[in-house]
Amino acid sequence: MNNRAIAQILFNIATLLKRQNANPYRVRRYREVARAILRLRHSLTERALAGKTLGINKLGASLTRKITVLAAQGQLDFYDDLCALLPPSQQRLLKIAGIGPILAERISQELGEVELATLLREAAYQRLTAIWGVGPQRADLIVSNMFPDDPPPPANAAHSARKSNVIYTQPTLWEYGQKAA
Repeated sequence: MNNRAIAQILFNIATLLKRQNANPYRVRRYREVARAILRLRHSLTERALAGKTLGINKLGASLTRKITVLAAQGQLDFYDDLCALLPPSQQRLLKIAGIGPILAERISQELGEVELATLLREAAYQRLTAIWGVGPQRADLIVSNMFPDDPPPPANAAHSARKSNVIYTQPTLWEYGQKAA
């Protein structure tokens, strides 16, 4: 497990704790530690497996244990317990890289209780891309992670027709002047 994945789980824990109205200092500490992990130049997994200190300043004993277990085993029971309080569709979405609790909730609210087959169908009809925070690339990522054994959809599929978010602007008066000259 790399540092980015560990930080993502800590950010998710902070968000889930905030939604439960947990101690705001605890929520803030999880976010601070996640940001510190993103800045590290060494691998937490290597240090945890070697039994060395993690190299994060002012880290309490409880959080050190949690990060060490997460880095060494790739999962954390505390995080699993927090996720167990969510609806099943949100739990499945949280397993996809790049989707946190807020986006998982947004997808569930827009699409209702989502089954995997329904999610694939909705991605094909671009309902996923209508949700704020989900573009064509993220919709493709959701579908490919939900169905890892299936072949990728054809290039002319409806949900992968647009590959970038390009903003077209109206030419300015200065550009008209440059063309005329």
